[in-house]
Amino acid sequence: MGRKEGWKKTTRHYIRIAFSALLFGVLSAGTFAATRPLFSDFFHNEEQETVKFETGSMPEETEPETETGSETTEEVTEPSEAETTEEVTESPEPETTEEVTEAPETDTAVETVPIEEVVRDEVRNYEYNIEDYKRLNNTLKKVALSADYALTEVRSRVTDTDLFGEHVKSGSSASGVIIARTSGEILILTTDSVLKDAGDIEVVFYGGRTYSASVKAVDETDGIAVVTVPLSTITFRDSQVIKNIEIGDSSMLQRGDMILAVGAPAGAYGSSTVGSVASVSYDEIQVDGYFKDMIADVDIDPKYGSFVINTAGELVGWLDSDESDAEGYHRIKGISDYIDEIETISNGTRYPYLGIRAQELTSDITDEITEADFPKEGLYIQSCVKNSPAYNAGIQNGDVLVKLNDEEIKSISDYETALRKLTGEEQAVITIIRQNGSGYQEADFSVTVAGR
Repeated sequence: MGRKEGWKKTTRHYIRIAFSALLFGVLSAGTFAATRPLFSDFFHNEEQETVKFETGSMPEETEPETETGSETTEEVTEPSEAETTEEVTESPEPETTEEVTEAPETDTAVETVPIEEVVRDEVRNYEYNIEDYKRLNNTLKKVALSADYALTEVRSRVTDTDLFGEHVKSGSSASGVIIARTSGEILILTTDSVLKDAGDIEVVFYGGRTYSASVKAVDETDGIAVVTVPLSTITFRDSQVIKNIEIGDSSMLQRGDMILAVGAPAGAYGSSTVGSVASVSYDEIQVDGYFKDMIADVDIDPKYGSFVINTAGELVGWLDSDESDAEGYHRIKGISDYIDEIETISNGTRYPYLGIRAQELTSDITDEITEADFPKEGLYIQSCVKNSPAYNAGIQNGDVLVKLNDEEIKSISDYETALRKLTGEEQAVITIIRQNGSGYQEADFSVTVAGR
């Protein structure tokens, strides 16, 4: 009897231990989940994580929401492939060989129908039906919806007092897109116009959740800015929903390519529309470099800003609200032309700025100048931005830039590489060739580098 009571007592003892361990584990997990946001900043490494962008990082086989698009392509091209195969293989190979041997003149008839032309004609003549259109539209809709998780509204809020002493909030807002997510913050690309009110910055993420933000850096020359939201202030649930967008390669865009405008193209946040690239021109002169000039055939309301994504859902640029060629046409600022600036301001510093508009020396320029001492390589300066560092240093139109801090400059690429090595407030030396009387002479100018 005593042994039986002892066994029961021992059993109850171990059950109590097991229950206590389970209860302790549940309480520990709950306590950790509740206090994690409070202590994340304390344990977080204070060293800032460097942001680095890579364009076109999304592999083709893992592109989101393209399965339907692939099916569409197969279904659209299947009839043409089948018909092409029948047409090409109508004449058996032995008969073709016989005709070539016995009647050489038939060679010409066979060779004048390349397979590429046959396929092109069949695709051109294929009659698309309503189901084809529905599949294409469904694919584009999925691409646009997938970008919603990376799109934001950036607000600048200024608190004023009205006639009755009541606090009234005013300000402006613009579209933003999440371009990076580090271990400590979320970085959003937006326009600098929303920051001109000098008010408190807040960001509205997907789902309508609003968080306080701060300005990382601004590029006033290109009209862009990066704002940041500390990851520690965002709830775990919200952090699982929002995501950064993949960066694409805008240099791959060609005339006729389909694009999607997302953000606020309809004048309302969360809207989207479809358009195409209407025009492309290369090596257009801009301040301190060249860029690829693209015009989009897309109808938008430029009030709040719109970003451009390709059919793979990658960010390839944004629509310039300040430059519209005609109704329904807007200029695209390609992400690849500005990726260095965006990367720089994402890390909290301003991109170096000299304010020079120049073009590489070509035979059209050098052939008109007969003087032997005129340089054959360098950058022909068309103009300097008023009150820019180069302008204030005395650089003039018609000068030929040949060196920047003793680095030879023979092309725009050389100039951009040398420029990236500079920092704001640094003293740099620009060497130019300038006409002096009947000849040309070299001269050095000291320039105080500014930030864009």
